[in-house]
Amino acid sequence: MEENLKPAELPMGFGQTRGSEHEVWLADDGTHVIKATHAGEFGRKFGPERFATLPEYLERIALTVAEFGIEWQVMGSHGSGRSMRVVSRQQAFRGSPPVRDAIRDFMLERGFKLHHTRFGDAWFRSIDGILVSDAEPKNAASTPNGIMPFDFLIARPSADLLTIAHIA
Repeated sequence: MEENLKPAELPMGFGQTRGSEHEVWLADDGTHVIKATHAGEFGRKFGPERFATLPEYLERIALTVAEFGIEWQVMGSHGSGRSMRVVSRQQAFRGSPPVRDAIRDFMLERGFKLHHTRFGDAWFRSIDGILVSDAEPKNAASTPNGIMPFDFLIARPSADLLTIAHIA
């Protein structure tokens, strides 16, 4: 999988923000951000294994684009092995964090059902097996076009994970 990613450069200097998964820079065009995973990590995921694999992280990006219509493009990788970082480009959203009730309504409108699990709250849609977690105000923006979930954790979990989480 790593060999399929083309080399990508990081912007100069430190990112304007650094979260638990990414370092983020505002792109030169001012309408996008450049995101790089922390070295040797590929973001978080729902379940007992808290860190995603490279294929899981790439699936997360693809599912975010497909499900929420968020522009998020993989640019490539920086470094290799344990220092590898996935570099991506995402639309920058101007707005404030949405309130929890707005996130709830957003998810319900899309057919998701909330589950309180031992791994935290998760939204699951049984018709297509999509699970969304970390649907928190800090990971979305409330914009004139509605809620933009730029960093929710989205996946198609295994039946085993759904069982141990008491979702299925």
